[in-house]
Amino acid sequence: MNYYEVLYILNPNFNKEQIAEVMSEVSDFVKKKNHGVVNHDFWGKKQLAYNVKKHRYGNFILLNTEFKDANFVNEFKVFLNLNKEVMKYMIIKLNEKPSKETQQEVSAEEGNTQEGN
Repeated sequence: MNYYEVLYILNPNFNKEQIAEVMSEVSDFVKKKNHGVVNHDFWGKKQLAYNVKKHRYGNFILLNTEFKDANFVNEFKVFLNLNKEVMKYMIIKLNEKPSKETQQEVSAEEGNTQEGN
């Protein structure tokens, strides 16, 4: 199995229903091609480092997937490029399967570190 982390950014003006619809569309595309979705989390609206399509903010979504075939990455990139709602994306190959518990623990540890400073 090949594990990937996909971070994609949606229009900041989208409401929760529109965001949920796009997330569902992305998950369905992956599942229809017989690959797996490990986690699919909405991170919230955040400021961008630079303007993207004339927007200073974006809705960030993190998708952790397992692709049975590494060649599917190129097909997935084409899907994201053709999806008008996705402003930007980044795909990173992981060495091991991500787990939701690990992400939550890391977030909690970061929160404790920030409070201590």
